[in-house]
Amino acid sequence: MPIIDAIELPKFESALGRSIKALHRLAGYELEPEIQYRMQDLGERKEFLSEAEHAELMSLIKFSEQRTIERLEAELALKGLSEFVPELVESS
Repeated sequence: MPIIDAIELPKFESALGRSIKALHRLAGYELEPEIQYRMQDLGERKEFLSEAEHAELMSLIKFSEQRTIERLEAELALKGLSEFVPELVESS
């Protein structure tokens, strides 16, 4: 495993800091209230939805599932990074 050259260390720390900030943003993601409301509304009426509404509900569910996976992956990545650079993970 190559050791980071002292000259490159500031660049590395900067890149790592930006990556950690992006992971924090993903880990804290929540669906907008309007999307949550629309999904709930469509879900409660699922037996009576038109074809277009059903397609919209399926699309919203898929979107929500993908964001949940991304959020959990970000949380896991942050947990792993906190073992090596806790001061960067906690300060971001």
